[in-house]
Amino acid sequence: MSRYLYLLGFFSLFLAGCCKDKQECNVVSTRYIHNYGYAVSKDEFEAKKHPGQVITVLKNGVTITSTFENGQLHGPSTHTFPHSQTVETRFLYNQGSLVKEIVYDVAGMPLREETRLSPTRYVSTKWYNDGNGIPLSIEEYAGKELVDAQYFSRQNEVEARVQKGKGTRVVRNNQGILVAREEIAEGYVIKSDAFYANGAPESTAFYVRGILNGEKKSFNEKGEPLSVREYIAGKLHGKTTFYKNGARSVDVHYLDGLKNGLEIHYIDGNLVSQEIVWENDHKHGPSRYFVDGIAQVEYYYDGRLVSEDKWNELNQLDDMINRISPSVAW
Repeated sequence: MSRYLYLLGFFSLFLAGCCKDKQECNVVSTRYIHNYGYAVSKDEFEAKKHPGQVITVLKNGVTITSTFENGQLHGPSTHTFPHSQTVETRFLYNQGSLVKEIVYDVAGMPLREETRLSPTRYVSTKWYNDGNGIPLSIEEYAGKELVDAQYFSRQNEVEARVQKGKGTRVVRNNQGILVAREEIAEGYVIKSDAFYANGAPESTAFYVRGILNGEKKSFNEKGEPLSVREYIAGKLHGKTTFYKNGARSVDVHYLDGLKNGLEIHYIDGNLVSQEIVWENDHKHGPSRYFVDGIAQVEYYYDGRLVSEDKWNELNQLDDMINRISPSVAW
């Protein structure tokens, strides 16, 4: 709800004349129409809070029609497709509060509808775009929690349910292609299996209350591994491994979302070609590059390339400071 009110507020300020030169604005024209059908000036419409409509044409060809009563959005408001009279989005307001939003395709068939039941509860309905009016899903949310839901096949048969915040959520695009299958507990995703358009697994990830937590594995369309990542509270934490042609290519260690520790690059999964030491997302320490088994070394201090002597000097200084004041964090 807040997102829509924010956009509405931004648009209202925009129309109010935030730029005086219309050549610099996205607005081509704005008309103020009284309920009785005659045009009035902007000043009169706003000062007398006339019931009626504000019709705005944008440079991209979109026409926005907003209905007002007593100075507030009240009733239907629409946005057309660019350079068309066909409505793309329809909003319904009740004394300034958005109660319903419907998104249509170019043929005028609904794709998505969101109905506000209360300030914190709403129902979201999605449809297949084949014009048959068969719903993809009907989901009811309380805030961010998924409370109840039904998911339908193209034959209008229920293929999955969520009841009282627990069950399976099926995510398909409007063409009906399976995007993901998710396990829901206490209203939030706890596991998600994502798929490519051909049905091959794309990734498997674990969550706590909808936030990545645990292992996430990604694959290419052939089923070969692309990466294995560890998360805690939505941040990379632990070892992340990347693969190339099915073989390990890079190991990187993270701490609270930042690179910390050793990063190792491999040739064909086994032969080490490069080692980099990280601290707080900066190169910090010796970086080794192996050519024909011979190591070439570069030294970094807090992300800056330094000489070996300078590195030893600064490292000794850090050790002295840590001995004097162990609690100091650099």
